[in-house]
Amino acid sequence: MEVLIKKIIAGCFPAFLLFFSMTLAAQTVSSPPVVITRSLDSLKKNNNLSDWIYTRIDYAQAYPGESLSFLMNSAAAAWRKPKSATEIQAWVLLLSHQGYNQMYAGNILNSINCYEQAYNYWQDHQVNMDISDFVLKPWANNYTRLGDYEKAIFIQQKTLNYALKEQDEELAATTYNNLGISYRSIGDFKKAMECIELGSQKATFSSLILLNNTLADIYKEKNELKLAESIITKNMVRQKKMKQDQETAYWLLSSYTTAGDVQFALTNFPAAERYYRLGLQTNDQYYKGNRLREKAYIITQLGKIKLGLKQAKVALVYFNQTLNTLGLLDAKGQVNQNKIFGDNRLQDVFYQRSLAYSYLGEEKEALQNIYWSLLTRDKIRFELADVKTKQRFQSETKQMAEKAITIAFGLLEKTKQHHYAEIILQLIEQTKARILLDDIRRNQQQLSLQTRDSLFLQQQNLESAIAYQEKISLHSSGGSKYAKENSADLKFKLEYVNKKLRERYPALAWNEELNVQSILKRVPPGTHFILFFSGLDYIYTVEINNRQVQQVIRTSHALQVKQMISDFVETYYNNGIEAMTNKPKDFYDASFRCYQLLLGQFSFKKNEGLIIIPDEVIGRLSFESLITDQSYQRSIARWPFLLKKQGISYAFSLQTWINQSRRKHMIVSGNENKGFAGLFMTHQVNDKQLIPAVALEASSLKKLISGRFLIDNEADTKNFFDAFEQADVLHISTHSYLSGPHKEPTLSFSDDEVFLFELAARKNAPGLVVLSACRTADGMMTDGEGIISLSRGFAAIGTQGTIASLWNVNDDAAAKITADTYKNMLKEMKISSSLREAKLNWLNNPRLTSDQYLPYYWDALIFMGYDQQVNLPKAGWSVSSYLLISLTFLFILTATFLFYRSKNKKVTYPALK
Repeated sequence: MEVLIKKIIAGCFPAFLLFFSMTLAAQTVSSPPVVITRSLDSLKKNNNLSDWIYTRIDYAQAYPGESLSFLMNSAAAAWRKPKSATEIQAWVLLLSHQGYNQMYAGNILNSINCYEQAYNYWQDHQVNMDISDFVLKPWANNYTRLGDYEKAIFIQQKTLNYALKEQDEELAATTYNNLGISYRSIGDFKKAMECIELGSQKATFSSLILLNNTLADIYKEKNELKLAESIITKNMVRQKKMKQDQETAYWLLSSYTTAGDVQFALTNFPAAERYYRLGLQTNDQYYKGNRLREKAYIITQLGKIKLGLKQAKVALVYFNQTLNTLGLLDAKGQVNQNKIFGDNRLQDVFYQRSLAYSYLGEEKEALQNIYWSLLTRDKIRFELADVKTKQRFQSETKQMAEKAITIAFGLLEKTKQHHYAEIILQLIEQTKARILLDDIRRNQQQLSLQTRDSLFLQQQNLESAIAYQEKISLHSSGGSKYAKENSADLKFKLEYVNKKLRERYPALAWNEELNVQSILKRVPPGTHFILFFSGLDYIYTVEINNRQVQQVIRTSHALQVKQMISDFVETYYNNGIEAMTNKPKDFYDASFRCYQLLLGQFSFKKNEGLIIIPDEVIGRLSFESLITDQSYQRSIARWPFLLKKQGISYAFSLQTWINQSRRKHMIVSGNENKGFAGLFMTHQVNDKQLIPAVALEASSLKKLISGRFLIDNEADTKNFFDAFEQADVLHISTHSYLSGPHKEPTLSFSDDEVFLFELAARKNAPGLVVLSACRTADGMMTDGEGIISLSRGFAAIGTQGTIASLWNVNDDAAAKITADTYKNMLKEMKISSSLREAKLNWLNNPRLTSDQYLPYYWDALIFMGYDQQVNLPKAGWSVSSYLLISLTFLFILTATFLFYRSKNKKVTYPALK
């Protein structure tokens, strides 16, 4: 057993120990043979847990494919838990072998879970052994296979730090190689090349082969194909001079695959096919074809070659062979949807099948395969933790979904079958605000559990610590590096806690398949949505009314339309009022063009409420001020704004809107949500200069609403956090901006600034947040997720709705419209209707100058979220005070009446006698 441990620790790919191969050659290996069973029983009888574990590992190593279930059942078969240091070490090795064998069988998600268990077991038990080679390296490699390169880089950096500390040059070289792969995969070629160069300085002959393979791949990705071809060719020549064994054969397999990829990129299909087939031969010779993911990738590439040669039927044969290799086809050769798992190679082969079926004109089959590809991606998405990884993943998903929507729209036009319209809606929902949806659901699910599980406390503490470290990294230049490293470590721990919580509480996983029919059933009757999908070729607009998809409209020349909208917003809103004031007719005409392109083909009932679900640059547009008639007139107050015809509110997606109907609210003793709280910075923080509009806004609201008003010095971060957890309606009138390279939504208060991520761990959130500050509905654009704004940030942490601004507001107009909105809410109007009436009041005010009727003044504020009535206490005495006064007055009146009545009786009685 000592020899086995040394071999395992020596390299990333454990050697296959064929100790039992001669004995078992003629026997079936679906279950262990008698000789193994007897050996295990004897070891169990002697209470020898270490050798019992190693015997199971030895057998699994001899037959990695066939013995997987046997190896995975080891924990259940063990009669006790490890106690001694030797037993604990053996248990770590068992978990790492489970991870290796799962990877070998092609199941990356299960492999990742096994390596994660091995790492945490090693950490929890303080095991004195090096796990860099047989846990950290393959674990990180799995994340690269999954597409989670940020997590891979984090683990690889840990491995590198250990290698440099121990002066293990070979480990350092191979880790630099893996870092190069990860950086190449996210398009950071500069860092990738730096890693290869640093690795080459420490490399032995064998690790130099790996580094050159990766270098050729980097040049291929940079489209420097001839250089890539030269490097990989020389690398293969070197390897052919080496004696081949199971470790070196893997390097050769990788080289053949890279060489094939380079030739494929050069469209030299015969050469590419030759290298791919050499790779398959190597896999069959040294691994009996059992390195399933490597095998599946090569077969898929062979299919792509046939597709490139326009041999779609032949390509499908290869793609089906890939699915069979990965265990997805049943006995009849049909895809078993229940077996689909998360893996980037599986999602690729489904996508390639869709292209082949499209080429053959079989649109239904093409659509089905893109659906399966997106389903596979969804299963991957639930395993991702890093926000940047999720955003990149969403962007890639959107590009794939556009292909599917195009096919579905063609089928809708051809067949007129309504279910294709629902498929289009489902595909669009798969690309919209999914990260935001996960955040909203996570908050709601945790609160609904109402448990005191210590894991939740761990989670909350880690989230708070992460927020603190990220705040330091944004504040401090000197300590930024260490804060980021600390934050990465904490996030790593948090992911493990979150995974344990999902295992303990399956409801937290939320990994159910998206079903558009069930979504539509949850929409209240009579609700009217207009939903946009902004692609590379087309813009799709879906109308949903009364729980039905009414119509789908396609607009061509998407890039030109998006550029037109972007120019319109930039010219007339983001750059100030001048363009709108100086050339009102140009604005009028441009606004009408936007209306015609986006809503011109729809008919709406007068004063009907619409919920707009925008996409990409459309999210920077306020629809209320769009012009609905092309006939220009000089009187701006009489312009035909959409506001005058329809009520408008906004949502991030259909699913987020439905989920926002439930509020993040956990009643804690003595801390129930109540009433109104407002924070007002009436002076500039630095120069103490008065901001008259904010002062006016505060005084106006004080006359209307009873609540907690925190002004200037009182508007500090402590009071903000208290107000956030205690108020039903939170009003924030202060400076806001986006901080750091990732454009973190930020609010400035009297003593400090607050980043939205600091609120994530809070147990309560207001039902409505009013952001009376500039561009709080605007922010960084992420493809497939939307605009990362303050408004979105509050939605993510549990707020049902926000009133926020799309551009730099006019202070006086914003103060007046905000005050009128609150007046309307006090009349028990819904939030969006209250805001609409306030805007209409502005337009109907005869005392304004002509320019003040322009949308720049009155249309910056929009409502985004779930619309509802808000209970606000009126200014002045409370209802109970009025009741007390009324009762007191009634008591005095009654007492006075009785007093005079009794007095009159005494005077008149004698006269009656």
